[in-house]
Amino acid sequence: MASAATMAAQRGRGGPPVPSGPRNGTLEHITVNGRAVDVYLPPSYASDAMRRFPVVYLLAERPADNLKLPEAADRLSSAQGFSEPIVVLPDASGTRADLEKFAGEDLVAYVDGRYRTLAVRISRGLAGASLGGDAALQLAMKRPAVFSSLYLLSPSLVDATVAAVDDGAANLRRYYMIALTTGAADAGLPMTRRLHDAMRRLQIAHYYEEFDGAYADKVSDRIATRVLPFFSRNLTAPANPTSPAVN
Repeated sequence: MASAATMAAQRGRGGPPVPSGPRNGTLEHITVNGRAVDVYLPPSYASDAMRRFPVVYLLAERPADNLKLPEAADRLSSAQGFSEPIVVLPDASGTRADLEKFAGEDLVAYVDGRYRTLAVRISRGLAGASLGGDAALQLAMKRPAVFSSLYLLSPSLVDATVAAVDDGAANLRRYYMIALTTGAADAGLPMTRRLHDAMRRLQIAHYYEEFDGAYADKVSDRIATRVLPFFSRNLTAPANPTSPAVN
């Protein structure tokens, strides 16, 4: 059994919370470089001022409450072993180059500067859902030094992005964990299968799942049961975030 000192140390490093009753996080609406951004702060952010948190950057339809993300994250916050993340949902519109620089550089720097984050690669995840999935995959292939885990949920991929995986394979292999899940009724299922096949051919380790139904019917459930638990398992809270080994 973990000692009280060990549990306190884990809490200070962004480790799993001590189980308690239902608690509520905070949803902030901010603007960064002219773009609207939603930031979900977990319940422990307000109650534990010494703690730093992993961060998930989610490219999806905004605002966050449309995905029922706050409700899902609040419920999970009291679950045994769940490491509460900050979740950032930016406006993902614009050109590929603009979004890559904004999400991969400007937004990460802003969030790390404003909030109590674990500002290291292994504590920073990237997710893309539906129309945001294509942008997330593009960003992941360009920024493996920024993010350590990637989750694509029912991504609406285009041919050019899937074709680019051959050139981006080396960068994708640097990710600690990649998950690719899609609905059997999703319009983008054939392209997602192509991505899965390409990643297998290129020996890019990843988890793949096809679930019953479609993204539109299952998005809030998948956020709660797959996406957030995935990052809780795979984003780590290092004892020494300044060590070169964690960057």
